[in-house]
Amino acid sequence: MSSELRPTPGGRPAFREASDPRALLRIALLSGLGLFVELLFIRWLDAQVRPLAFVKNLPLIASFLGLGLGYGSPDRPRRFADAGGLLLAAVLVAGLASDMSGGGTVAFGPVGSEVNVGARQVESWQELLAFVLSIGGAFTLVVFGTFPFGQAAARSMRGTATLPAYSANLLGSLAGVGCAVALSSLAAPLWWNAVLAFLATASLVVETRGARVTTLVVGAMTSLAMAAQDHPTPRSFRVWSPYNKIEVRETTPSRRPGQPTPPPEFSVYVQSLYHQAMFAASPERWPDLPRLQAEARRHYDRPYNHLRPKRVLVLGAGTGNDVAAALRNGAELVDAVEIDPEILRVGMRLHPDAPWADPRVRAVVDDARAFLQRPGPSYDLIVFGTLDAHLGFYSSVASSIRLDNYVYTVEAFRSALARLSPDGVVYAFVYIERPWVASRLAVVIEEAWGSPPFMRPLARTKDGAAFVFGPGAASYAVSAGLREGLAAEERLRHPPGPLATDDWPFLYLRGRSVPPVIVGAAVLVLIAAAFLTRGLLGGAVALDRHFFFLGAGFLLVETRTIAQLALLFGTTWRVSAVAIGAILAAALLANALVTRVGPLRRGPLYAALCVSLVAGVLAPMKLFLGAGPVAAAGAVALLALPVVFSSLVFASSVSRAAMLPRVLASNLIGGVLGGVLENLSVVVGISALGLVAVAVYAASWPSGKEEVPGLGSAS
Repeated sequence: MSSELRPTPGGRPAFREASDPRALLRIALLSGLGLFVELLFIRWLDAQVRPLAFVKNLPLIASFLGLGLGYGSPDRPRRFADAGGLLLAAVLVAGLASDMSGGGTVAFGPVGSEVNVGARQVESWQELLAFVLSIGGAFTLVVFGTFPFGQAAARSMRGTATLPAYSANLLGSLAGVGCAVALSSLAAPLWWNAVLAFLATASLVVETRGARVTTLVVGAMTSLAMAAQDHPTPRSFRVWSPYNKIEVRETTPSRRPGQPTPPPEFSVYVQSLYHQAMFAASPERWPDLPRLQAEARRHYDRPYNHLRPKRVLVLGAGTGNDVAAALRNGAELVDAVEIDPEILRVGMRLHPDAPWADPRVRAVVDDARAFLQRPGPSYDLIVFGTLDAHLGFYSSVASSIRLDNYVYTVEAFRSALARLSPDGVVYAFVYIERPWVASRLAVVIEEAWGSPPFMRPLARTKDGAAFVFGPGAASYAVSAGLREGLAAEERLRHPPGPLATDDWPFLYLRGRSVPPVIVGAAVLVLIAAAFLTRGLLGGAVALDRHFFFLGAGFLLVETRTIAQLALLFGTTWRVSAVAIGAILAAALLANALVTRVGPLRRGPLYAALCVSLVAGVLAPMKLFLGAGPVAAAGAVALLALPVVFSSLVFASSVSRAAMLPRVLASNLIGGVLGGVLENLSVVVGISALGLVAVAVYAASWPSGKEEVPGLGSAS
């Protein structure tokens, strides 16, 4: 049963409620497949192509553009459908070719002073060209790799009423997210995702028998190559966590004739960058440690040289080196918090000192900041391990906040101080390549504590600094010979810049400005988007201004919502997954309401949307942190309102449109602009993204009798 247009008293087009269930099922399957492939591309390229760490949300923006272009051109060019499997393979093979297994190569880019971990500045035009080609190639491949999935979904919507088709689109998107999250929760390697993607592409996207055979053959070869990359060797193996690609290599030296068996040691790499070594340090088990391991043991033992705490909290426990140090030094209880469950499992399985088997240790898989904010016991010592996400050289506020974003802020250190016993101490060791980062941390801690922290300064240009503060810090510092705060000349030589706060948590950005590499990438993305839109859509489809800016505004709302939910509940994969699912569910409920009662008046909806966005700026999240479940529920409601009202605006507008695919094309391509604008958070802060969204939504206000080719009335 196909849907057909019929007039309404208001003169607007409308559709019959009924639609063919088989058509709706196909729409849902193709929509879910498109989102599943998008998430596969994002995770795969983030792990494999290290230069993308400089422009973290580039695969997301490219996916929006590719899907949007596909929705906008269901019939031109037709060859893309049969090439779907080949284009999917091209993206995955590019990631294979870019892999830097074992951290053998560091990434480089046109960085300034913002970089802190594992990168160096380009030193020649050849390196600059390689950087541009790598990120430009990844962007282009993702655009064309997602295009066939948008195009296939657009074809499936022919003859189907807009609102039922949109509901099917949203249900399929929810299923696609759910499938990706389920595999991630199982720590499944990404070749599992690839196998599912190729099978679904062969079944749903490609149209000829020959193309199906080609897709299955190429898919099998690509998936096998990905699986071979993950295949363990006698001295190494790889696992995939919900956050990272984790590689473990045994680095124990060979036993020499006549020498005792050396203690075991393992190196852990995250996203192909060195993360930490698991080494033997127990004096009972290994009384004669090699020099390097003895030096490493002294590093981890430093917090305890002048302190004998009974209750210890380790934040960023990793594989267990800090935990083992606490046990060596007589701790009676150790709470060890680690956000990545697979890194924790690696430590439980392989750490030579077996700290996790000790009954004094309680392992907690959680975000460090979220753990601090919840009610709990007090501690004599809180150790900040080297909590660095290794996910990006610049903090990203796109689809995934850096895991360490909210750990080194004024409010985070206040939360740590609130969990100390009357004579407790916080010992924070931070890896630092830029001296001004140490200056900023000293000022941030002083703002939180009310006094300058005691510091163990950097020993080399690229090393680390230890900060000691809390009620027992003064007596500790006297015993340890630590200095207090920054010297005046250091403050002048390395000015700290703006404070890192929960609203501006960008510790490794020098100031409130978008880094030049991000500005350059944004300009190139907008130029490429305009060029590709013109080239693929031509004059056959004109983007609708209303839906274009609705897409840009919604991505800003989504970004701010996920970022602030992460602050409330932790930057964990579960929080992000629930947030994305809830946003899609809100859109689905809004569509169901409009289907039942008809399109709602735009004026009141726009007014409510703008008021809710402004309210989110005037009532920052710090008002709700640690204030109990009722306050947390109020914060969630405040964050949900813009999502609800923007979804009602969109659903009401969709009900007036004649062709859903081209509506979605405008909306998704508008998301490219939203992805570029979200970088303004490093200038205005995360909360103020709501004001940017207000301006974008104002630009989306439709004119009176606007007619757009192929879309029908947009007013």
